[in-house]
Amino acid sequence: MQNRSPIWPAQLDHIRLDAPEPNTVAQFYRDVIGMTPIELEDGTVLLQGPERRLVIGRGPAGGQPWSGFRLQSPAQRDALRAHLEAQGIAIEASPSPVFGEASFAVRDPDGRLAVFGLVRDDLGRGVVQPAAALPGRLQHVVVATTDLARLVGFYRDGLGFLTTDIVREGETPTAMFLRADPEHHSFACFRAPEARPDHHAYEANSWNDLRDWADHLSRHDIKIWWGPGRHGPGNNLFLMAKDPQGYLFEISAELEVLPRDMAPRLWPHAEKTLNLWGPGWMRS
Repeated sequence: MQNRSPIWPAQLDHIRLDAPEPNTVAQFYRDVIGMTPIELEDGTVLLQGPERRLVIGRGPAGGQPWSGFRLQSPAQRDALRAHLEAQGIAIEASPSPVFGEASFAVRDPDGRLAVFGLVRDDLGRGVVQPAAALPGRLQHVVVATTDLARLVGFYRDGLGFLTTDIVREGETPTAMFLRADPEHHSFACFRAPEARPDHHAYEANSWNDLRDWADHLSRHDIKIWWGPGRHGPGNNLFLMAKDPQGYLFEISAELEVLPRDMAPRLWPHAEKTLNLWGPGWMRS
C-alpha cells in the first residue's frame, strides 16, 4: 500500500539542469529567477534563492537528469531507504551537492534519478539578487514519457507518491499528477512520443505575484509563452516562459492543498482541462 511508505512528507528541493555552457544558463536564472550562483569544484553551478535551488551542469541542452526531494529528518531518510531496499529497488549514490552524505538516489524507468536527503547545514547563500524579492518556491517538476503506466507505477507503487489527478482519453491515462505532501503535486508526467523533460515550477502566493513576475519578465524582454491561465488539475493560476535553451519554467499560484486520504480524481483529455480559461498545451 502506498500510504505505508515513509516518503510522506517530502518536498521538491532542487533539480539539475544540463547545458553545453552552464554559466550562461546560470546567469539567466540568477537575473530572472533571483538565485545566486556558486561554482562548485566539479564544474557544476549551484544556484540558491529564497526557497528555490537549481544545479546547472554540463551536458546536452535542456537535459534534466535528476530531481532532489527534501526529507524531514534522518529517521525518515533511513526509513525510506530501508523501505525501498525491502522492495528490491536499487539504491544509488546521490549526485546532489545540496544534500548531506547519507542521501541516496533511485533510478526511474526512464533513467532519471530521484534523490532523497537532508539539506547540508554549511551551504552559503552569497549575494541576494534583486529578483529574489519575488516569491517563488520551487514546487514541482514535470516530465514526458513514452510509458506512462510504468513510470507512474514506479513513483506511486515503488516510492509511495500518492495519485492526485488522472487525465484520460477514454479509459487511457494521458497525464498523472502525484504528491508526497499535502500540495497537489510535486511530480507529474505526460504521455508523449519520447521521454524528455517538460517543465519545472515556482510557487508564488497570489494573482498579484503573477502580475509582478510578468512585469519582471517583460523588463528582461522575456515573452510569456503560455498563460496567464488556470489549470484544471491543481486549480492553480499560472504563466510559463522559456529559458535560453527553450526549457520551460512556470510561475504558479494558489495550488490546491489536499487531504492525504483523498481519492484520485478523473479529468478528460481536453484543452479545457489544461487551461480553464483559454488555449491548452496538448502534449499528446
